[in-house]
Amino acid sequence: MQPLPIHLPSISRWLIACMAMVVLMVLIGGVTRLTESGLSIVEWKPITGILPPLSKDAWQREFTEYQSSPEFIHKNAHFTVEDFKGIFWLEYIHRVAGRITGLVFLLPWIYFATKRMLPAPLLKRMAIAGILVAAQGTVGWIMVASGLENQPRVAPIKLGIHLTLAFSIFAYVYWTWLQIHGQPRHSSHRGAAIAARALLFLTAIQIFLGALVAGLDAGLIYNTYPLMDGKLVPNGIALLEPWWLNHLEHVPMVQFQHRMAAVVLVIATFAFMYYAYPRMHIMERERLKNLMWVLLLQFALGIYTLISVVNIWLASLHQLNALLLIAVLVRIIYALPLKK
Repeated sequence: MQPLPIHLPSISRWLIACMAMVVLMVLIGGVTRLTESGLSIVEWKPITGILPPLSKDAWQREFTEYQSSPEFIHKNAHFTVEDFKGIFWLEYIHRVAGRITGLVFLLPWIYFATKRMLPAPLLKRMAIAGILVAAQGTVGWIMVASGLENQPRVAPIKLGIHLTLAFSIFAYVYWTWLQIHGQPRHSSHRGAAIAARALLFLTAIQIFLGALVAGLDAGLIYNTYPLMDGKLVPNGIALLEPWWLNHLEHVPMVQFQHRMAAVVLVIATFAFMYYAYPRMHIMERERLKNLMWVLLLQFALGIYTLISVVNIWLASLHQLNALLLIAVLVRIIYALPLKK
């Protein structure tokens, strides 16, 4: 798709605001998960849920609803109303931020469309982005609901879809921002262009695997690196039947594959840099260096998050830096169009 023939500061600021809200949602969502606050609100109330409990009776009603959840029954039966408030607020903020994100995407779109300030390609692209945001909210509730049925944890696969979709929305809007600014796209070697896209795919897989680790609390064991329980491959890595469940739900396997995928990603990135550097336009080569530093920082943050037994701040930085890694990769890919 050719760059859109538009460069309006107000539209640019809108897209930046959309990206900022996605980043904020990823940050709040990650902290909510790390503090085990995500199952504190057991109903999805898109309209009425905007208001928190405002009285003692309202707090008691909210707490009574929570008492019927698996998390209270199996983990937090000792909680009082005051204890409940400690986990309620983060999930409440997360949900309110999600509503605000939807409005940030929707309301300016309506305004710009009404004023006919958006060319048809941009109107369509941002309509799709808005639909993806709505889908993200729906997936978020489906994910939470999975932790309200039998066991007090969300389904790791649904968490993976939820996080990967958030990253996809960010990348999609960032690509659109690059288009409206008419950022340069240089003639490129087809092999380098394909390799860059393959690298983004590997990164997306690693992000999904990281979500599985988070969903299973797999980072709370084997807190050494590079060995796991003194071995490169720990015992009992594949005990579930059928075999494929190990890759999605077995804690040792999930952590092991996230570790190994990180190593593969680093090797693949350096191989890509070695291959692409002489084939890229001189203006784009600096971004390969940025990619290297961001990736190495991500690798280091992952290790320190693990050996710290998932320190909240380190884990949050690890997740945010993954967004930065995606942004660097998208910028590189944007500059490397596939030849027809």
